[in-house]
Amino acid sequence: MVSHGKSNPVLKWAGITFGALCGIVALLVLIGILFSPDYTQRTTPSGHPVNQMTYLRLDSQTNIWLSVWLPENLQPGETVPTVIETSRYGTKWDAGWLYRVMTTYGLQVDPNYAAAVEFLERGYAFAWVQSPGSCQSSGPRHSEYPPAEIDAIRAGIDWIVNQPWSNGRVGAKGGSYSGTTAEVSPAANHPALRAVHAVAPDFDPYTVIRPGGLGSSEFLQTWARMIKAMDQDDMSSLFALNDGVEELSFWKGLFYRSLFKGLRRPQGSDIEIFRQAMVDHLENQRLYPYLEQIEYKDQTMPGFENSVEDVAMYNYRDQIEAAGVNTYTRAGWLDAEVAKGALQKYLTIASPQKLVIGPTGHQLSNIVDLFGEDGAEPSFSTAPRDICEGMFEYFDRHLKAGSELQEARRILYFTYGVNEWNRTSLWPPEGFYHDTLYLSGENTLEHAAPRAGAGSDSYTVDFTATTGAQNRWMAQMGNTVRYGDRVAEDGKLLVYTSAPLERDLEMTGSPTVHLYVSSDHEDGAFHVYLEDVSPDGRVTYLTEGLLRAIHRREHDPSDAPFVPLGTYHSFREEDARPLVPGEVAQIGITLLPFSTVFRAGHSIRVAIAGHDMSMKDRCPPEGTPTVTVERNAANPSRLVLPVRPYIR
Repeated sequence: MVSHGKSNPVLKWAGITFGALCGIVALLVLIGILFSPDYTQRTTPSGHPVNQMTYLRLDSQTNIWLSVWLPENLQPGETVPTVIETSRYGTKWDAGWLYRVMTTYGLQVDPNYAAAVEFLERGYAFAWVQSPGSCQSSGPRHSEYPPAEIDAIRAGIDWIVNQPWSNGRVGAKGGSYSGTTAEVSPAANHPALRAVHAVAPDFDPYTVIRPGGLGSSEFLQTWARMIKAMDQDDMSSLFALNDGVEELSFWKGLFYRSLFKGLRRPQGSDIEIFRQAMVDHLENQRLYPYLEQIEYKDQTMPGFENSVEDVAMYNYRDQIEAAGVNTYTRAGWLDAEVAKGALQKYLTIASPQKLVIGPTGHQLSNIVDLFGEDGAEPSFSTAPRDICEGMFEYFDRHLKAGSELQEARRILYFTYGVNEWNRTSLWPPEGFYHDTLYLSGENTLEHAAPRAGAGSDSYTVDFTATTGAQNRWMAQMGNTVRYGDRVAEDGKLLVYTSAPLERDLEMTGSPTVHLYVSSDHEDGAFHVYLEDVSPDGRVTYLTEGLLRAIHRREHDPSDAPFVPLGTYHSFREEDARPLVPGEVAQIGITLLPFSTVFRAGHSIRVAIAGHDMSMKDRCPPEGTPTVTVERNAANPSRLVLPVRPYIR
C-alpha cells in the first residue's frame, strides 16, 4: 500500500508567488513596450509633430532621409531657427524592447530624442540629413563626401524654410564627418544658411586615409568595417566592432538587440524606400576595399566617379566665398591632421570665419596633457569667451538676433609648455622668425652650418618603433590621445638633440625638416618627430611629419589648389618617383603645426624613424631598409623652426 504525503504549503505558496511575480514583470514589460514614447505621435501646441521623418527626392535613384525635431512647447504661430547636421554615419536607431521598457519607466531617454533635446530646450528645431547612398538614404554612393551631399543639404534647407514653424534661418553643425559637411554646406548657396559650427572637420580627405602618402590599414579597416555595418543595418557587426571582437556570442548579441533593433525605420509607404536603400547599399561593398587600395590623390577606380582629390573641401572655395556664411571651426592640435587642415582652410577661403585650436584630440572632451607636470593640466577654462564661445552662444547671435552679423576673421590657439591662449588674425602669427638647426656629429643639433665635405649617419629601420595605440592617427576613431615619456622609443630611432636652451623659446607654426638621404631600397617611410627633452631626461612628443619616399617631389606652393603650410607635395601618381638605391635624394617634410614653449634648460630634439608600428603598414612591404642621412656642406640636413623669445 503506497501512502501519499501532503503537499508542502510553503512550496505551494512560493510557487504561486513566483508565478504572480513573473506575471507582474511580464505585464510591466508589456506596458513598457506598448507605452514607450513615440515622438512622431506627439504634437506640439502648434499642432505639428514633435518628430517628423520624411524622404526628399533628389533624382530618379536617390531619396534623402530627413528627421526633424521641434520644441515640445512650440506655440501656434511661433517660429524657430533650425540647426541641421548631415552625415553618412548611422546614429538614429530604433530602440529594442528592453530599451523601450526603460524609457517608459524613466530609466533611459529615447536615443533619438536625446540627440536633439539640447537644441529643443534652447528654442531650436533640429534636423538630421542622411547623406546620399548611406544608411536610410537610397541611391548610389560613388565616394565618401560625394558632391550629391551639397544637393542633399540644399534640399533639406529648402524643405525646412517652407515649413510654417521655420523663422527662415538655418545653421549647420557637426563633428568629424558631419563637421566636414557643415564646413562645405555654404557651397549649397542657400540664403537661409546663416552660420556654421564645425568640430574636427577634414579639409583634405586624403590626409585621413593616407597621411603623408602612408596611412594606416588599421584605421581604414576599422572605419570601413563600421560604415559597412551601418549601411547594411547590421547591428551585430557594429556591436562586435564596439566590443573589439570579430563576432558576438549568442547571448550578448541577444542582449544588444534588446537595446537597439537597427536603423530607425521610416513609417508608412516610406518603408519601401528604406528597403530599396538596403538593396542599393549592397553596391557600397565595392567602396570599402577601394578606400584601402587608394595610393594616390588623383587615383580613380572603375565604377567610381570621383578621386579623393575631387571631393576635397578646397574644390568648393569659390562657392563658399560667394555665400559669405559665418563659420566657427574648432580643432585640436593632437587630432590627426585636422589642425593643419583648419589652418589651410582659413588661409585658402576668404570667408568670415573664426578658428579655435585647443589642447585636444578628436573630441573636445579629450584634453591631451603632453607634459603632465605639477598638475598644470591644459584647460579651456582660461580661453577668452569672446572667441571661444559655446555653440549655442554662437548660434543665438546669428540665428535668433534680428540684425545680420559678420564674424571677424581671427584665430585663437593654445600654447603648450605655458598653458596659455593666444590670438591672431594672421597665420603664422606676427613676430616669429625661422631658426635653423643643422643635424651634426654626435647626434646633435647645431646653429652652425656644416663645413666638412663628409659626414653622415646610417640608420637601419626598426619595425618595432611605435607612437603607441593612443596616437593622434587613431584618435579619429574616438580614441583618447596619450604619448607619455618617449625616452624608450627614442632608443629605436635616429635622434639629434640641441644643447640646453639658455632662455625660454616659443615655437608656433609648422616646423620643416630638410633631409638629404640615400637608401638601399626604392621606397620607404620617413617619420620625423619634434620633441622636448627636459633636464631630467623626460622626452615629450610635440608634433610630427611623415612622408612616403616616392611622394618626395616638391612643387611651388603657389601651384597648389589650396594654401599649404610649408612644402607642397601633390601625392599624384604622375609625380611619384622611386628612390635610386645609393643615390642621395632630398626629402622635405613640413611637420604638423603646433604651439609650445621650450623652457630654459630644456633641449630640442628631432627623431627620425622609418616605421610606426601603430599604423601597421610597412613601407616597403618587404625588406629592412638602411638609410643614410647626410649632414655635410654639400648636403646640410636641417630643421627649421618658427620661433620667437618667450616673454610672459
